[in-house]
This record gives sequence, structure tokens and C-alpha cells, in this order.
Amino acid sequence: MILTRHNTALFLINNGLLDMGSLLANALAIRSHSQRNRGFSVLWPNGQGYYVKQHQPDAGPWEKRSSVAHEADMLQRLADRPGVPTLRFYDAWRQALVVDWLAATCSADERAVRAGLPDVSVAQVIGRALARLHQDLTGVPVQDLAGNPPWVIRLDRLYPLAGEDQSWGQAHLVALVQSLGECMDVLAQLAADWPREQLIHGDMKWQNCRLHGERCVFVDWEMADRGDPLWDVAGLCQSWLKDWIDRQPPASDAREAAWQASQGFVPYQRALAQVWRGYCQGLEATPDAERLLRLCGARLLQTLYEDLAGERDLGAGHTLLLQLARNLLVAPQTARHWLEDA
Repeated sequence: MILTRHNTALFLINNGLLDMGSLLANALAIRSHSQRNRGFSVLWPNGQGYYVKQHQPDAGPWEKRSSVAHEADMLQRLADRPGVPTLRFYDAWRQALVVDWLAATCSADERAVRAGLPDVSVAQVIGRALARLHQDLTGVPVQDLAGNPPWVIRLDRLYPLAGEDQSWGQAHLVALVQSLGECMDVLAQLAADWPREQLIHGDMKWQNCRLHGERCVFVDWEMADRGDPLWDVAGLCQSWLKDWIDRQPPASDAREAAWQASQGFVPYQRALAQVWRGYCQGLEATPDAERLLRLCGARLLQTLYEDLAGERDLGAGHTLLLQLARNLLVAPQTARHWLEDA
């Protein structure tokens, strides 16, 4: 069964998650949220409900071990842990999972910036919640997981060629970064000393943080693997840095864009400092701030690559983001005060 808005209710009925009486007595709202995989919210009038996700291959037959199958495995391992969604059902044959719809929460991208300015209290809440999550993940068995570094850290494995899976803009970016020996050296070192001791989320960003007061639930565990906890922190920092760049007015060239961006960075720097402060408050030892900043540079390269999907070349904003990523990779010491000056 390929799930659609029209048969998702039937899928829930067939698997005991929805009964005909409830279906007849209430008007259900079923909406599609499909992106990388199929996704559907099934909501009652009171806002309660389910989120259903099904594997959606790019082409050809289904993979035996899809990202949805992997997420279901992770959620089963993390059952009853705070900050993790509750897995209600998984159909291995159809590679479809069901979790509760987090009705009382909102996505962090709705609260992290208000009236054009970062909310530093939200930054600290998410930082603290991530520290608690990482502490809770330390005892999860991970020996069977690959522990591969994120793909962007192994950028040497990509070819600067445009094709069905890589736009001209993305190919241009790969060629540019591969021509920067200092950046490639840092990425190679990050790959060489990639830690594999504990489970991490692997795809941390505002959209995967659901907030309810001081509580945060982290969703979308498709990329979970054993790795560096600071990669998750870098994902959060990337969200603030990307929003800062995105809010800059149009500029005629990269020089003007850089000047304009510097004028509006102060409130974003405060948010980054609060993320770091909130995260470190929950840990026994303070992590390596410069390693975090290098990982932020790598995470920004990943974001830039994703933004260039379908683009023919880099614009002024893309160039500014690339320059920021390069600076963080090769000279993190110059940005360390971002994290230390609240």
C-alpha cells in the first residue's frame, strides 16, 4: 500500500490505531507533509492525532534498509526517553511508521526569531534540552551502527559534475571547495578523528525541534548514528547563522553583502552564545569550542549545497555563506568570542 491522503485513515484502521466509530463521530483532518519521504498528519478537532511517515524512494525498487526503517529502529531503542517521540506502530513491509502528533508543541523556527530578532531565551532552552538528550543517549547501544561521518565532511568523494542528482550550482560549489586545500585539510582531519562512542541525532535544526515551554522534543531520527555530539550543536548553530544570512537585503556584490551582514549580526551572536551556554550548563566538562566552530563551517557547506539544488551558479548570498563556512573551518579561533560573549 502506497500511502496517500485518501487511504491513510484506512491504514490506521487496519492496524488498530483508529476505529470506525471514532472516524464517523469526528471530522478528521488529513494533510500531506511529504518531503524526502511521504508524511501525513491525521488530526482530530482537539488537535490530537498521529503523524504517519512512509519511505519514498527516489527511483527504482525500495531499499531494504530505508531511512524510515532506520528511524523506526532508533525510536524503538529510545522508547520512553524524554525528548524523543513515541513510536506507536511500525509496518516493516510497507516501511511506514506512526508517532503521536505533538499537538501542544510548535516548531522552533516559529519561535527562534520574533519580529526579525532572535529570541535568546529560546536559544538557551534548546541548548539545555540538547545537553539533556545527549546525556540520556550515552547508554544506548550503538556498536551495530556504521558511525560514518556526515557526507559533507567527506566532500573529497564527490565529483564536480552536473547531472540528474547534482545541479550546476552544486557542482560549482564542490569544485570551489575542493580547490581550497586548507578547507579540504580540515574536513579530512574531522573525518579522521570522528568519534563513534555515542548515538547522536545527526540532522539537528530548528525544524526538528518541537517546543512546549521549557520542554523540547526532537523529531525526525532518520539520520541518527553514532558520532560527534557537537555535530548536533553545530546543526542548531547553523539554523541561526543561516537565518542571519537569509535576512540580509539584496546587495550588488559580495563585499557589500558582507558589510550589510556584519551590521545585523550582534543579536544572532547573542543567540549563539546562549545555545552554547545552555548546552554546556548540562555537561560535566566543557566541550571544545573551536571544534564546534569547525563543524559549524562544515554544516554550513551542507546547507549551501542543499540551497543550490536546481541552481546554475552561486549568487552573492551563496558566496557570503561560503566565505563564512570557509572562515569557520580554517580560523575558528577568530570566532570563539561568538560563543563566550553573551
